[in-house]
Amino acid sequence: MIKWEERYNIGDADVDKQHRAIFDMFNDFEAFIKEDRGEAYLEKYFPSLDIYAQAHFKHEEALMEKYQCPAARENKEAHHAFLAKITDFKKKYKSSRKDNRALMVQVHGFIEAWIVEHIIGVDSQLKDCIKNKKSQK
Repeated sequence: MIKWEERYNIGDADVDKQHRAIFDMFNDFEAFIKEDRGEAYLEKYFPSLDIYAQAHFKHEEALMEKYQCPAARENKEAHHAFLAKITDFKKKYKSSRKDNRALMVQVHGFIEAWIVEHIIGVDSQLKDCIKNKKSQK
């Protein structure tokens, strides 16, 4: 479970709200895995997490461009790599109809590490760009 902490705030209300929603979706996935219903989550909810992530990435990338954030390119590349990895996981899941618990744990671990590392390592740079732009006004 990933608990929301103030250090994850970026300074844009929409991005922070979207990050919280992604945390909630991720934590729901974890709960389903613990209840041995991870496959039900992947079947029913995982597609919406994917769609939500894509919309969030698009919004965040636009903000990085708007605030001329030096991490804009790195951010876009990270988003692309994340979506490619999720697509790979989906293919593995669909092609393997046996017990997918190990795959679910792998997906869970990947998303958990990626979310935290990405927000702290990349998205946090947007926070500084927003502050700088506001202070120039």
